[in-house]
Amino acid sequence: MRRNLSNSHKKAHKSQNIFLFALCILCLFVATVSAQSGNVVQLFEQVATLIRDNRLAEAEKELAAVLKVSPNLPIALNFMGTIRAKQGRLLEAETLFLRAVRNDKNFTGARMNLVYLYLLKRAPEESILQLKEVLALEPENPEATEKLAELLFSQGRFDECINFIEKQKTARSVPASLLVILGDAYLAKNDLSKAEEHFLVALEGRLDNAGALFGLAQLSRMKGEMKEASIYLNRVATLTADSKSPEFLYRFGLEAMRVDMFDEAKSALQRAAELRPKGTSYLLALGIAWLRKTDLFEAEKLFRRVLQLEPGNAQGQLHLGYTLLTEKKFDEARLWLEKSMRSGVDIPEVFYYLGLVAQEQNDSARAITLFEKAVQKLPTYVHARVALGSSYMRLKDYARARQELETAVKLDPNEPTAHYNLALLYARTREPAKAQEHMRIVETLKTGRRSTSGVVVLPPGSSPNF
Repeated sequence: MRRNLSNSHKKAHKSQNIFLFALCILCLFVATVSAQSGNVVQLFEQVATLIRDNRLAEAEKELAAVLKVSPNLPIALNFMGTIRAKQGRLLEAETLFLRAVRNDKNFTGARMNLVYLYLLKRAPEESILQLKEVLALEPENPEATEKLAELLFSQGRFDECINFIEKQKTARSVPASLLVILGDAYLAKNDLSKAEEHFLVALEGRLDNAGALFGLAQLSRMKGEMKEASIYLNRVATLTADSKSPEFLYRFGLEAMRVDMFDEAKSALQRAAELRPKGTSYLLALGIAWLRKTDLFEAEKLFRRVLQLEPGNAQGQLHLGYTLLTEKKFDEARLWLEKSMRSGVDIPEVFYYLGLVAQEQNDSARAITLFEKAVQKLPTYVHARVALGSSYMRLKDYARARQELETAVKLDPNEPTAHYNLALLYARTREPAKAQEHMRIVETLKTGRRSTSGVVVLPPGSSPNF
């Protein structure tokens, strides 16, 4: 029996794939077994079917009998590893896949299982190493090629990603999906012309490649062409209406918010959250979308959900604190914002919002200290400077108020609250001409909603981290 098993395994490397089945909860490439005939091949086909149908106990019983006779048979070890992975026993699965590879260094099926196992264990560098081994054995393996390109990009190794795909292009024609990744990598390197070139080639004159269209939308937004970006994103939204990729929906949602397509962003992020209910990044982004829609009730629910799942999430604490501040629940807002401040994450908005809370609670000294911290962390933080100037004005320290407010106007001449507060200051310092000039600017800019202190309360500028 040992000889028959060994011979069947050797034939597996020379013939076509017979099956694909799931690893854990993902649809992943597992292993290939193929031969012309024989009971052994039928046995492994039966095992594959049992695993595919989640009849793991029966499959394990069959494999145990095989491994009792041939304890180092790579195919059997690989199948047993797949069972362990589906059971969530990842350490045992890794050991079995590694044994399969040690006993047959050319067994790419086991190496691909290791790739996805390491991704489940959040060890992408280990996955990259295994993918390079697969491609050394099978240079034209399409799954390994695309997965390696994706991982190099996701790990920020843009130059390596570009070199890898460009090398593939010189050797053979590459699919549009690789061209999209190449375009993304050039976009990340801020090489807009190269990015556009590859996105357009990936489209091939057709408007059904969501990845390429999404790349062109990002490109347009970076060029300041918001109308064009919106057109591309609307097309992407149509193409991905039934998308099952929470990651892509998340990226789409963030990009849609950047061009003020809040309804589309909310819809995509809602689907992402439904696909991955415990994905705190998706829930956080969805909460931000509700904020942009000024639905504080829904936003608050989502930020509280983020903090139930991940109590130490600094972004969740910040956004919940902001929401409560906007709802004028100052004591609870202060509680969450202070938690975010203590998290060690360097977010200037935390100090700004805590300063606004202090202002509302008539603690001007504390407000000034907090606004100063926000400005120290981000000297170009216009709203913090406006708030600081407003606080100094309350204390009748007009010289320091003037310094902060005039700096704010220089930093952003189109910020109405800076001009508004300067107008108030000049009125108090008996400079009516200057006061009238800045009020005219305020009217021209059509000032937005102000807080009771004359300072705009804006949603946090920080982005959710994935």
